Amino acid sequence: MVRKMLFAILDLFSPSFGASQIYKLMSNPSVRKLKDFQEKILDNSRKESVKFKNFDIQTYRWGETNCKLVFLIHGWEGQAGNLTGLVDLLLQKKYQVMAFDAPAHGKSSKGKTNMFEFTEFVSIMFNKYQPDVIISHCMGSVTTAGVLRRNSDIHIEQWILVTAPFSFKDTIKEVSDFFGVTHRTVNKLTKMVEKDAGEPIEMLNMKTYCGNLKNVSKALIVHSKNDKVLPIALARKVNRDFPQSELIELEGLGHYTILWSEELKEIIKTRLKHSKAS
Repeated sequence: MVRKMLFAILDLFSPSFGASQIYKLMSNPSVRKLKDFQEKILDNSRKESVKFKNFDIQTYRWGETNCKLVFLIHGWEGQAGNLTGLVDLLLQKKYQVMAFDAPAHGKSSKGKTNMFEFTEFVSIMFNKYQPDVIISHCMGSVTTAGVLRRNSDIHIEQWILVTAPFSFKDTIKEVSDFFGVTHRTVNKLTKMVEKDAGEPIEMLNMKTYCGNLKNVSKALIVHSKNDKVLPIALARKVNRDFPQSELIELEGLGHYTILWSEELKEIIKTRLKHSKAS
């Protein structure tokens, strides 16, 4: 309540400063504690720390290196451990699996970052490792879409989007509603996002990113009607504007519980092809 009152005052008298403070908060992701089973699966991986700008990025790898590669891409304020409930199933299907904690996320080193720096790192990893399959969560799906849009030589056989946001404009509206600020601050905040993105806000959406993707053979969007973080309507919009995609709507699952649900595992079990060693 106090924070909301403070930003309401800044919105009235100093929207530029208020926007800069909101963007600062947006650029310093919080780290949530993992469940014990997630930590154990991370402990069983082959770990490596890689340098990216001023960050030490923690990466994780499971499985045989001569098998096709699945990349697990977590969302904003998420971490690799969020998707580890899928690792055993993917290994059973004869894939190797790779994941990482993005800049300032999980067990990677901390510091100021943003979604576009996240995207830059993912682009480096995709170009280096050339994944065959991607499983992404939340804003990790937007990040992935941005990378694939700019790297047409990376061909993805299957892409599973577990929950799908639609646009950065939606994100800014959600943040502005949370802080109780008006268009005065929103306009300043939007310009900050556009500066980091290098594109106008109207271009920062899944219609732009996925509408003409030629390097994804199949995409499957999995979203729960009960997701309180991302309304199912957003996934429906992504599905509408992404020609190669199919939408599966689940019931009774939350934004994170969907990641280790039996329903998601069953979908991957039946819809993801078995890998063959190369």
